[in-house]
Amino acid sequence: MSEKKEIEAQPQEPTFPRSVHFAPLHIPLERRLQTLAVLFHTVALPYCIGLFFLMLAFPPLWPLLVMYVIYAYGFDHSSSNGEISRRRSPLFRRLPLFRLYCDYFPIHIHREVPLEPTFPGRLREPSGLVERWISRMFGVQDAVVEGNESDVMAKSNGNGNTKEIGPTYIFGYHPHGIVSLGAFGAIGTEGAGWEKLFPGIPVSLLTLETNFNLPFYREYLLSLGIASVSRRSCTNLLKHDQSICIVIGGAQESLLAEPGTLDLILLKRRGFVKLAMSTARVSGQPICLVPILSFGENDVYDQVRGDRSSKLYKIQTFIKKAAGFTLPLMYARGIFNYDFGLMPYRRQMTLVVGKPIAVPYVAQPTEAEIEVYHKQYKDELRRLWDTYKDDYFVDHKGKGVKDSEMRFVE
Repeated sequence: MSEKKEIEAQPQEPTFPRSVHFAPLHIPLERRLQTLAVLFHTVALPYCIGLFFLMLAFPPLWPLLVMYVIYAYGFDHSSSNGEISRRRSPLFRRLPLFRLYCDYFPIHIHREVPLEPTFPGRLREPSGLVERWISRMFGVQDAVVEGNESDVMAKSNGNGNTKEIGPTYIFGYHPHGIVSLGAFGAIGTEGAGWEKLFPGIPVSLLTLETNFNLPFYREYLLSLGIASVSRRSCTNLLKHDQSICIVIGGAQESLLAEPGTLDLILLKRRGFVKLAMSTARVSGQPICLVPILSFGENDVYDQVRGDRSSKLYKIQTFIKKAAGFTLPLMYARGIFNYDFGLMPYRRQMTLVVGKPIAVPYVAQPTEAEIEVYHKQYKDELRRLWDTYKDDYFVDHKGKGVKDSEMRFVE
């Protein structure tokens, strides 16, 4: 079947549990801590907003809130000006909280080939009172990376040595899933050991700009090095020699997420290729495209789906066009039960990081030039699926691996 033709996904009827199975009382503490870590991230957004409005209820705190609002929304543009390294906290990214988060599913990273570092350097032991205290208190090892965030800062200030700068990468993450929990754990934090597998390559996971309009929640994201996915933000980050990770399928792809399937929106998504070709770096080093195929991202939630002619799908698509995000009707398990709730299932996710595709600089690339590298990217993604589906694809619908296929639907 031709990739150019749109493939209609056949939604399956959701199956709801007839009875609720509660978790036993005697569960290892480690597993309870893992659940707590995932719960922390799941409720971070409403908790941060709720805390802000709770503080508004106490007049003595108003001066502090006024100063915060002026700073956050008037002066701090770290989410889009390319200087995310100023807000990114390596210590926060390495907290045991995020290791527990990744162990909940668990989340693993499979590296096919080593990638040339953008900033060659080595891990060093923590220095200074604060670093040593945090390292001892939370068990954080190798708290600072030489040639990583520090070099990004030096380069952004014009003090770096561009001869030591290596290539920058645009990582494309597939699929989106419901809320991209695998991308957050493996790339947004150090819970899965990204920095040890790819040293010297600081990566910013990108999300919607609207998330940085939410008080306190924006600080949570910025501390993890997460930035805006706007075109301006992407260009500024790449010019500052900061690699980025884009969830290519976007919110529209979340409506296709279903256990046992892998339907991707990629055929018309060429903007990331054009971005790589048209962005000029001061160092003159290339920008490489690297696909990441996440086996299991679609499996951690079920959702109520309708076909493309249903009212539900039309409403969700309308919300997507109007607000920039959509609302999948998702469900999985609860905190204390295994059958129904908004906590994700404990299902393994394996992120396979493919081989880099070097892209030349072209100030104004033509559609034909863009298509050349877009096809190479699709072929590399297809190769990852064919190579690793027997090892990492787990079918939770009982169809069997041979009956499942990765499809480019748009």
